[in-house]
Amino acid sequence: MKVPINQNSISFDDLKAKVTSAFPNYKVNVRAKNFLIVAKTGTCGVNVILKKEKIFVVGNFPTMFGQMLFMVSVILLGIIIPLIVYYAAFNGKMKQLEKEVAGYLQSEVGKKM
Repeated sequence: MKVPINQNSISFDDLKAKVTSAFPNYKVNVRAKNFLIVAKTGTCGVNVILKKEKIFVVGNFPTMFGQMLFMVSVILLGIIIPLIVYYAAFNGKMKQLEKEVAGYLQSEVGKKM
């Protein structure tokens, strides 16, 4: 999901503080510059990426091990079987968390139309 913001209206440190205070039950980690990981569980999380005029919120596995395991399963088993498992078991929870985090960011720092 894309959350439009005014250009350079929030710094990365402010974004991290807002997300951490809004979701105290979730684990918030910094992976790289302008890149947050919000983890609800070990298999359900979102990536929050800060750009100049947008914040991207994308559902993903919160750990590097989970991402690597999924990619290895795609390589070893082909594309169809891992995607069926992904959509059946993980996608719904990730989309729900994605909407929750993106909704909060839209209300707090999103561009007012």
